[in-house]
Amino acid sequence: MARMTYDEAAHLLRRMGFGGTPAEIDSLATRSRDEAVDYLLNYEAVNNDEMDNYLSRNFNPKRFTPTDDLQLWWIVRMLKTARPFEEKMTIFWHNHFATALDKVDYPLMYLQNQLLRSNALERFDSLLLNVARDPAMLVWLDGVSNVRGNPNENFARELQELFTMGIYDAVTGQANYTEKDVKEIARAFTGWTFKQKGEKKYKYVFYIQADHHDDGAKEIYGRVANYSGEDVIEVVCARRSTARFLIKKLFEFFVYPLSNSGEDKATIEKFADVYVNGNHSLRAVVRAIFTSEEFFGTLARFALIKSPAEMIVSSIRTLGADYYAGNMNDGDYDTYGQFRRMGFDLLNPRDVSGWKLNLGWLSTATLLERYNFASDLLTNRDFGNRVLGAKLTNDQLRKYTDASAEKTVQNFLALLGPLKVDAATVQTLANYLQMDDDGRRVNFTVDDHSIDKTVRGLVYLIMCLPEYQMN
Repeated sequence: MARMTYDEAAHLLRRMGFGGTPAEIDSLATRSRDEAVDYLLNYEAVNNDEMDNYLSRNFNPKRFTPTDDLQLWWIVRMLKTARPFEEKMTIFWHNHFATALDKVDYPLMYLQNQLLRSNALERFDSLLLNVARDPAMLVWLDGVSNVRGNPNENFARELQELFTMGIYDAVTGQANYTEKDVKEIARAFTGWTFKQKGEKKYKYVFYIQADHHDDGAKEIYGRVANYSGEDVIEVVCARRSTARFLIKKLFEFFVYPLSNSGEDKATIEKFADVYVNGNHSLRAVVRAIFTSEEFFGTLARFALIKSPAEMIVSSIRTLGADYYAGNMNDGDYDTYGQFRRMGFDLLNPRDVSGWKLNLGWLSTATLLERYNFASDLLTNRDFGNRVLGAKLTNDQLRKYTDASAEKTVQNFLALLGPLKVDAATVQTLANYLQMDDDGRRVNFTVDDHSIDKTVRGLVYLIMCLPEYQMN
């Protein structure tokens, strides 16, 4: 099999993770597309002890408080993990099964986050069943108050509208369910609840309270049976409309936005076949997507707007910045604040449908916060070992600085993308490197002063380019 190109490897690392350093891209590019995807996909084989040990020392969940500890814990995972696709899939499922700390206690949100991570690539039926039984979801969509004789319809509605099929089929446009289906499905989930196991804050047991469960016959999708909640999940996961809905969401999260064109509907059907024929295996589906011509084609390159996680985490990781998160007593809550100000308040989605992706990430306010983040990253010169946050030293910048101003610009465009910009932009950036404080043209020289001032300024300007907002 032919090896990937450097650009293909960089594209794959951006989408399956948070970008890569030149060394990481070069290493991945020694593999074929299939081999590279399998390496990133089968992350369980990658040792993550360094991150795990750091978290256990500094962000032990048993000591979390109802502040921002849980969000910072997750950000540290993104920044320090050796398994970036694991965190990327966890973000996808958190947005898909959107629950929030404003209603659910943080121990339950922590357990759900771990559940989504450990089930991220399992059979969809298993993931959905585990989420339906999860205490955070039972609280979030009022499953604990769904009882026989007075069914609560919240979960039954969102199960169909947001978690599986959507209101209308993604290909045919036909309605997927009726109000009667919502009411009958709600009956199937009556009595689903949980209880704390002993005095342990992070131990809960799911059970069905028999006297609250409606075990009568129910008519769902035109068929009458004594459906249980488990039965409903099996039926819903087997519907073609569920395959199409999931494919559309996964494809638009990882590849490019889809239209209602016949070509794009055919793309949905192509990968829906993988879901159906692969016994609903999520691992098989995402592997098919990432190894496809669609993913590596020109339509997919820089076709998505960076999420705040991609903006912040990829910038820090790609530039090779040193990062110190501190601990729960003195943690890097400024970085969490940057996530929140950019519109990505982790574990607090805007509503039950999650965050609005792509253009939903951008507004006048959030774009300004992206520029502020770039400024903070490039102007932080407090290089003490215990200083919180990301620190980019002159030595790290020196690696990509050349005696030629034009070559220096190209080096950083390659590092931060590789970004393709027009010749006029390259020249403007090169001119910036060759200008003194009074606006006079000077020769670009590589020394501590120029790196600390003009090269830092150059990286800031590149991070503010429209091209850098794309992924």
